Amino acid sequence: MMKSTVQKAFSMSRNVARGRSFPAVQTYTTKTEDVRVGPGVPPEEMPFHHFRVPFKEESTGKPKRVKFNSPRKKANKMFALIQDEAMNKAKEANPDVHDVHFRVGDAIEMTMVTEGGVDSSQTEKIRGVVLGMDKRGLGTGIYLRDVVFGEPVDRKIPLYSPLLKKIEVLEENFVFKKKRKVKRAKLYYLRDRMAIETRVTKW
Repeated sequence: MMKSTVQKAFSMSRNVARGRSFPAVQTYTTKTEDVRVGPGVPPEEMPFHHFRVPFKEESTGKPKRVKFNSPRKKANKMFALIQDEAMNKAKEANPDVHDVHFRVGDAIEMTMVTEGGVDSSQTEKIRGVVLGMDKRGLGTGIYLRDVVFGEPVDRKIPLYSPLLKKIEVLEENFVFKKKRKVKRAKLYYLRDRMAIETRVTKW
């Protein structure tokens, strides 16, 4: 049998206000019985264990700190992980699009599917000058501007779309003809210039 002493404090101002004459501190003892602790569930079988894995590095010999990825995360973190996995799969599946390096101001040609779904052979080639890019995960897209039959046409094409099959760089620094560098991230001011400056298609 084991005895434990618990001290409970009472406020003197309360006692005085209520007209009671209790002592400031009361002491009483309680008796507790010995409790048998069973084997329980081993840490390896716990669904959510928050302990460090006893893994030692060969060089230092000290236990390595392992970050615990809790499943109870915020929705934005879980969505970011899912989005990163989808982006990596898209890059591996379509290297003709994501392995091509181009910059703002370049003239590019894109091959896209027009009808019949992703596996269709009916494709169309779209040309234009890259005016800017919107990097928003799976919603990443580029702005293309071209002049077709005398009319300026602006398009926004998503880079991670499965309908996009190929990207080819026709000319680097098409805007300034390599006379000077493009120092802006967005070339929207070209919409107010003459249409000849952004004309890539020759008809």
